[in-house]
Amino acid sequence: MKTIVYRGGVVTFRIPAHWRKEYSDIEGGTFYRDHPQSGTLRLSIVTATSQKQAQSRSAFDVLQGIEDNLRNEGVDGTIKGRKDGNAVFKYEEAGSEQGMRLTIFYWIVANALPPCHVRVATFSYTIIAEQRNQSQIQHDLEMLDAEIEAASFSPQMGIVAE
Repeated sequence: MKTIVYRGGVVTFRIPAHWRKEYSDIEGGTFYRDHPQSGTLRLSIVTATSQKQAQSRSAFDVLQGIEDNLRNEGVDGTIKGRKDGNAVFKYEEAGSEQGMRLTIFYWIVANALPPCHVRVATFSYTIIAEQRNQSQIQHDLEMLDAEIEAASFSPQMGIVAE
């Protein structure tokens, strides 16, 4: 495994050592196995100002609002509080690109930044829908679930260039 120190440490997490990484100011980070039709992990981060001071449950509250909006669009997922005070909302959805059916798995992690900011990191893993039951995809999903759960966030505001 290798450690990704994204945007100078805004978020730190691990991916397999052989995965490639690419960064874009617009699209965030992209991580993948250098193999045709491999799954692709993407990461983007948004920092927002809260109208009220961040409290211990504010990360969970932010995700509750995101979940409510997505449920109105037919998305079904689960929110889980983390031991570090962050919270994660997990769900999946179907998509398509150039006629190919895709499945996209999401982990949206909210991170409170007192006194009045919150950081939202969206991890997504896109696969070809027909690959869902393949052992490599199942292994990747289990690994990503554990590594995203263990991702750490800087207690400081700001984004640092790669």
